[in-house]
Amino acid sequence: MLQRIGRLIAGFRYENKGWHYIIVARKTARLTEQLQTSDWKPSTKTDAEEQCEFLYQPQGWAKAHRFLALRYARAEEDEKPEQYQLFDTPGYIYRVFVADMDDPVDLLAWFYNQRAGAENLIKGAPGDRQGVSGASPLH
Repeated sequence: MLQRIGRLIAGFRYENKGWHYIIVARKTARLTEQLQTSDWKPSTKTDAEEQCEFLYQPQGWAKAHRFLALRYARAEEDEKPEQYQLFDTPGYIYRVFVADMDDPVDLLAWFYNQRAGAENLIKGAPGDRQGVSGASPLH
């Protein structure tokens, strides 16, 4: 059986197309509150200190989805995170994803990170047209 899975970009209509997905969640006040009250467990198989997962229905979404989060202790001297998929609160920096797959948090975080590595290789390759047109060849 052929399965289609992907790390998708925001705005891509993935539901009801037979695709499995993992996408980055956007920071909202409600999501931040959910993160602060979630049941955090040690994250021994990722680079994060802790991880959690929960069902959550963002405002405007038709149903609840599986949210996964990695939490990193924030050092006082840390600057604001530069990566768009990170958001911070006093004391912690979070990476939060939405996925429809049942795999463990560490495996899904690893899967998501693979695209970032591929994008870096493509950006450095001869003939990369991103600098010419401004559009990434992966989007």
